[in-house]
Amino acid sequence: MNQDYGSGLSVDELIGLTAWHIQHLTLPPGDAFESASHAADILLANNFDSYMLAELWADGHSVWHTSDQEHVPLQVTPDGKIIRSRH
Repeated sequence: MNQDYGSGLSVDELIGLTAWHIQHLTLPPGDAFESASHAADILLANNFDSYMLAELWADGHSVWHTSDQEHVPLQVTPDGKIIRSRH
C-alpha cells in the first residue's frame, strides 16, 4: 500500500515504522527521506524487515531496533553497511 504524505510529512513520523513499511511508502523528496528509504532497502535485502527506525542522523546513518529486547540494535551506514551494536 503506497501512501503519499505530501509536503507536510516530517521525518519524525518515520520513527517507529518498520523497514518494510518505510520501503513501501511513497516518500517526499529530500535527503533525510532518501536516507531512511535507502537504509530500509538494505535491511529488507538482509531479512531485517521487522526492524523499526529509532534514529536518523544528519550524516545518513540510521539506528534500527526490534520490539524484542533480545535482538541487538542495528546501525545502517550511508554506504550500506549493517553494524550490530549495543548503545
